[in-house]
Amino acid sequence: MTSFLAVLTIVAVAAITPGPNNFIVMSASLRGGVAAALPAIAGVIAGSIALLVLVWAGAGTLFEMVPEIQPVLRVAGAAYLIWLGFCLIRKASGPDGGSDDQALPATAWGVASFQLLNPKSWVLVVTAVSAVSGTLIGAVSLAVTFVAVMGLCLTIWSVAGKLISRWLLDRRSRRMFDTAMGVLLMGSAVLLLP
Repeated sequence: MTSFLAVLTIVAVAAITPGPNNFIVMSASLRGGVAAALPAIAGVIAGSIALLVLVWAGAGTLFEMVPEIQPVLRVAGAAYLIWLGFCLIRKASGPDGGSDDQALPATAWGVASFQLLNPKSWVLVVTAVSAVSGTLIGAVSLAVTFVAVMGLCLTIWSVAGKLISRWLLDRRSRRMFDTAMGVLLMGSAVLLLP
């Protein structure tokens, strides 16, 4: 029971704190409300479940056997996040302002695939799997936890996006917001590097 509470806490903290998944969900909500963020939320959850299956099926063991894979994955993921942040900042400082929606994955499939490059997702899943038994019951309980906790936390981010969308109608406010999101995204990527 103690390990389940620890995993629940880890998942909740990872899902609610700012990161690329939250920014993608918030961006979708800014464009079209909470309903428009549902595919992004589904993509984050589906991608996380796919990572869970990969780690449970042996990717975690592969990381232990070939530890050189972890830094490569971390650097590639961080580089991608830095690029996304740069795109947001570049677009915000351009003549049109606004976010660079083409930089962020927009479809459920794109967001789910993005989880493979998201270092925060890998760290979360590997940590969660290592905290529970390697049994099928442990993997299923993690999957249920991911769906419930991530779904709730990402919904909160989508509601926050909807609530601030009126403020972001002003071009100057939108530029400031997108610049801040780009800087935060780049900062979160840098924090993931060793």
